[in-house]
Amino acid sequence: MKNPNSPLNKLKANLAARWKAADIPGMEPRFQVARFGRDVATFVLLPVVAVFVSKAIGAQGPKERKKVQDARKVANGEPSHSQVIEFSSPRGHSRGNTVGKRAPGTLIKLRLLNQVEAYSSTPVHAQIVDAGLGERFRGGVLIGDGAGDAAFQRMNVTFRIARDPNSQGMAFPVAARALSLDGTLGIAALKKEGMFARSVYGGAASGKEDAQAAIDSLDLKSIVIKALSAGLLQEFGAGAQVERNRSQVLMLKAGTDFFAELTDYFPSEGK
Repeated sequence: MKNPNSPLNKLKANLAARWKAADIPGMEPRFQVARFGRDVATFVLLPVVAVFVSKAIGAQGPKERKKVQDARKVANGEPSHSQVIEFSSPRGHSRGNTVGKRAPGTLIKLRLLNQVEAYSSTPVHAQIVDAGLGERFRGGVLIGDGAGDAAFQRMNVTFRIARDPNSQGMAFPVAARALSLDGTLGIAALKKEGMFARSVYGGAASGKEDAQAAIDSLDLKSIVIKALSAGLLQEFGAGAQVERNRSQVLMLKAGTDFFAELTDYFPSEGK
């Protein structure tokens, strides 16, 4: 004969009482599926899910755990111990961070950052506005030297450095020359002074020579006047020559658009 007070029988009776109930008072009790499902979800499924989540978190590598810890510290207002920003290697597969090979003849569109005034040589800084050197260098800066050719009113520029816009401490050697937007060598420039000013300065320089010749024709009675006039004319001529030279200075305004053409492989061989 079964003992109704045994632990197993008591458990069966308690479960039967928990999962059986009458839908309407007075009717015969029946098995309640909703109660059974709720108990299974509470006492079986939730512990199983908690175990799986704990195992998944424990299986993360050191880097993943460190990232989670840093994120929690930042959320709590605490600074992370490591302040180093890791960038992808140039040979990595991340799009936009690679340094692709570019052959000579590749055109890069640039926009001048500084106003350039050149009689002999001057530094030139131009920003890259397209992906001619790859997406990594869009927004970077090419640095070079410009020399003016007053006879043809062209500014000849050669570039030697390409700065990485993502890292202030990184730059690449580059060999490129400037082309106008129509493809001609050099950049069309303007003379700093207009035609009228250049004519005045040129006339002042030649007028000094004419006045000097006129003084040379004076007789000995005018030797004092000649000495004073010669000194004044010499100073006037020197100043006129300086102004004339300044009027021949070529100028490029900041914001001028032009092309740079690679004259060697980029990055250069062996880099």
